[in-house]
Amino acid sequence: MTYDSLLFDVDGVLLDFHPEHPTAYRQAVEETFDAFGISPSTADVDAFIAGATIEDMRRVCDNLGVDFTRFWPEREANTSSLQCGMMDCGERVPYDDCSVLFDLAEHHAMGVISSNQHATVEYMLEYFEFAHLFETVYGRKPTVEGFERTKPDTYYLERAMADLDVTDGLYVGDSACDVRAAHAAGLDSVFVRRSHRTEYDLPEDPTYEVTSLTVLPDLPGVTADS
Repeated sequence: MTYDSLLFDVDGVLLDFHPEHPTAYRQAVEETFDAFGISPSTADVDAFIAGATIEDMRRVCDNLGVDFTRFWPEREANTSSLQCGMMDCGERVPYDDCSVLFDLAEHHAMGVISSNQHATVEYMLEYFEFAHLFETVYGRKPTVEGFERTKPDTYYLERAMADLDVTDGLYVGDSACDVRAAHAAGLDSVFVRRSHRTEYDLPEDPTYEVTSLTVLPDLPGVTADS
């Protein structure tokens, strides 16, 4: 089989993490609470960082007397602005092996599907001059519904596949939810085991496991003449 498309996650695949990830994003949450005149506790802010759920975030806002429906889009905008600023000052940059994307784009339809904010993803692709390589791009909408549709939900993956009119795609990610989402959407998967995933356990086997994007052209079904 030859893959008719290559789809990529962003964070940890194309773009490296901030050295203090995920705690670096506390600033965006604190700024959002400040806009509502609230001084949150450490536990309140923690509910909005790694592994956050809508239920926990809504509960914190309710306890502090903050309208969650107003808080959420403000938080999304502040988080996106913070991340774009990190790119501007060189705190977040693409991995060196992203250089292979230019060759891959000559032979494959390509897309980006990320659980990060759509505004952040678009900024990253434009800022680092990758935008022209991808025919479809999806980050999450700055709404509660958009957050609930992030991986392992297949919503954005399926939208990208429909845009490209493809069925035999390969999704490249760096997490268990990437692998689960790919397989649920009928795609094969590539797990990129970078340095931040050295001891990371995968409950579901990916189709392929690599340590660098430079290996992608050598995978079965991903060939220079496809």
